[in-house]
Amino acid sequence: MTSPKDAEGGVHDLGDIYPTRYFVMTILREHLTLALADLADEVAVREHDRPLTELSPEVVLDHYTALYDEHVPALVDVGVLTYDQETDTVALDGHGPKQTALDESHVVSYAPERPSEE
Repeated sequence: MTSPKDAEGGVHDLGDIYPTRYFVMTILREHLTLALADLADEVAVREHDRPLTELSPEVVLDHYTALYDEHVPALVDVGVLTYDQETDTVALDGHGPKQTALDESHVVSYAPERPSEE
């Protein structure tokens, strides 16, 4: 995979270009699934390098809005995240509530077959 280049031809790490998306992926690797509001809290703390108690509600709301409008949809479009609007949760692809619900359609029974009583 190649790294993006800037106008002067210098190569950047994706974390340099999209720090918010880098933090989203890092946080979700730790938690797998989070409410969008909790994800916004975590991203705000990491981007500002301060405890949540030192950040204003407006700062956190700005992060929530940016996640909802821009970053989460972009990461969903490339297939690395899922977003459930009904529960307002974000998950790594394959780890959301619909993907982790028990699906027994693939289960194979290993119990020995009983002889038929004919």
